[in-house]
Amino acid sequence: MQKYGVQVWLYTRYFFKVMLDNVSVMIYTVGLPIFFLVLNLKDELFKPLSLTQFTAHVMPFVAWIIMSNTIVMVGEVALLREQGYLKQYASLVVNPSVFIVSKALVNLGILVVILGLVGGVSAIVWQLELWAVLWRLWGVLLLVSVPIWGYCLPILSFQMRYQTVNGVINVVTLAVMIGSVTIGNWLNVSLTNIIANVLSPVYLVLNCFNVFVTGNWGAFLPSYLVALVGLSLIAWLGYRHLQLLPTEGL
Repeated sequence: MQKYGVQVWLYTRYFFKVMLDNVSVMIYTVGLPIFFLVLNLKDELFKPLSLTQFTAHVMPFVAWIIMSNTIVMVGEVALLREQGYLKQYASLVVNPSVFIVSKALVNLGILVVILGLVGGVSAIVWQLELWAVLWRLWGVLLLVSVPIWGYCLPILSFQMRYQTVNGVINVVTLAVMIGSVTIGNWLNVSLTNIIANVLSPVYLVLNCFNVFVTGNWGAFLPSYLVALVGLSLIAWLGYRHLQLLPTEGL
């Protein structure tokens, strides 16, 4: 276990170093979501919002940030596979999950920074208390990180070229957002709606933030635990069928 932890640390540090070495990519990765946040909510700028209004107007976009960053990170693992990286280094690690966990930690670090900036923007343009928003955003991230990998990790179970994986990522992201909006227009989704929390990362994020605002853990916890266990199982099955070898001839 100690060797596993050391390897995760080494690869996490390496992936962070690669990202930080390319400053323009790092700025783009962190800054673009904030730009789109402001652009999409320009009609709400400098209008005071309550935390309940923040949940309705801003958190759907935060859900998109978390989901899109995670699924893009899965795409980067597919790129490593395409380049033969996973095959080359698989014999050097205790378990291939070292690569996945390291990428997940890098993704978590990036999202902590992005959500920190979201909190700062919220304090300025919606006159919310910085810490009141910040700890809730980071709390949501802690709760949904593992379940959202359950939505994304099965993509690596298929023998697809990196270009195909990118296409699948775009389709999945679009389907999640459009599907969530459609469901929201048809149904009154509550904290206790297990199906919505399992099928839609958007509602999972919204309900996690909502429960941090309302404190209604008794109603939400059973639904969250079902989503956590179910999506963790899907992530585990996706990992069990992880394709390490580069895909040839497709």
